[in-house]
Amino acid sequence: MTDPKDTPETEDPAAYEAPTILDRGRHRISRRDIDPDCLKVLYRLNANGYTAYLVGGAVRDLLLGRRPADFDVGTNAHPNQIKKLFRNAFLIGRRFRLAHVRFQDGKIIEVATFRRKPSEEELAAEREEEAERAREAERAAAAAEEAPAEEEAESAPIDRLDAPEAPASPGSPDPPGSARQPRRRGRPPIKPIAYGTPREDAFRRDLTINALFYDIATYSVIDYVGGLDDLAARRARIIGDPDTSYAEDPVRIWRVLRHASRLGFTIEERTAAAIPRHLDALAACPGARLYEELNKDIKSGSARAFFQSARAHGLLPRVLGDAGAAYDASAEMAERAAALLGVLDASIVSGGSPPAEVMYALLLWPWAETVLASIEGDRPKALYDAFRAAKAQATVPKTVLLETVHTLVIADHMVRALADGEMRWALKERPRYPEASRLTSVLVDGTFGGCEDPFALIYQRQFGQRPRSKPHRYRRRRKPGPRGPAGPSAPPPSSAPPSSSSGPSS
Repeated sequence: MTDPKDTPETEDPAAYEAPTILDRGRHRISRRDIDPDCLKVLYRLNANGYTAYLVGGAVRDLLLGRRPADFDVGTNAHPNQIKKLFRNAFLIGRRFRLAHVRFQDGKIIEVATFRRKPSEEELAAEREEEAERAREAERAAAAAEEAPAEEEAESAPIDRLDAPEAPASPGSPDPPGSARQPRRRGRPPIKPIAYGTPREDAFRRDLTINALFYDIATYSVIDYVGGLDDLAARRARIIGDPDTSYAEDPVRIWRVLRHASRLGFTIEERTAAAIPRHLDALAACPGARLYEELNKDIKSGSARAFFQSARAHGLLPRVLGDAGAAYDASAEMAERAAALLGVLDASIVSGGSPPAEVMYALLLWPWAETVLASIEGDRPKALYDAFRAAKAQATVPKTVLLETVHTLVIADHMVRALADGEMRWALKERPRYPEASRLTSVLVDGTFGGCEDPFALIYQRQFGQRPRSKPHRYRRRRKPGPRGPAGPSAPPPSSAPPSSSSGPSS
């Protein structure tokens, strides 16, 4: 007889099939490849009677022989139970709380309780929470913050209990009004979430290849959704019906393109066919959230592949506005942008970390070059206004955009200087000169250069001398005049003209 707690709330017939389980002799995952601190979390949860799985992208990457960027843990322990097991755990989130277990050097192992697919009422509440977080992030971006606002970390008092609480049964919510429910400042309390089983948690995820579990107790890989078959076929596929999944969260389109481009996978036919029908919904997502997703991909080391995939599926005009539309309409401009992003990827993969203004300048250069060609006068302001008027849906923070604009303008002056040999010395005094110098090196030589001022070396190589710097002006300093007697006893100077005697001398 089937346990009702283990019956997923989905109409997908595959949800009722038994999972595929690979024992330790049939997969390549080794504990030596798992982060030691993640193993500590898994072992402690398991030793205290909880189910503990390595989940998500870490399992996918380990099966592919890649090094995971993050190690996440799924468990049936509730957040406050996790908190009592780890003194270094901090609870974050408002509606669905996560535990961040912090270790040395800023490392964080994220531990989440298994969840089931939310009901329509819960989805509406989740969308309301997401919209509120996005509004807070956009207000912070308008105030010239450098990144979208993150959720404020909340932590319960650190207690060290000798005995943990007994594992709660999956699917049971926290009792209303209990201390486990986070109160939101200035807002009414939200309804508790019913947690789920591992099976329900797997069907709640976006892609099949991201819904694999590694059981630390048996050293086996558990697959409820067919992710192992998709890994073998090198295929990215949405769990369940793609239209339903994209309607629930349009940003899943972005994640499909991201994982397919990073891994070199194809996109499953139904998953790809549903994308055009939901691009408008993606463009309507909060701009701060779109910027956050864009920021992840531009610094991932796979920006070129993502750019090409996004252009192929019509995503660029929805995110970058007029700039994306220009890339969509001109294959030449798109190829130039892709080549520049390829240089950025090579730098990041080799350990480089270019600043944000250089990365976004590389993305926008082919479009910005055409805009700058028709601008006279205050070029930075005109370019900034042009981007704001381009109706880009991704809300780039004002500080990042201003620095990117100045970098682009100075680099445009450098490119012109290399064409006519005339370099304005005042450019070296501008704050974004070093970043523009590196950008110009990418534009001319295809590398970031190995010195502080690669533009100067390029200029010297082409014209036989370095760019003329600011001339030193020698000014004659006025010598101080003699000071008169000080104090009230000194008579004031007379303004009357001296008198002359016309009488005869005696």
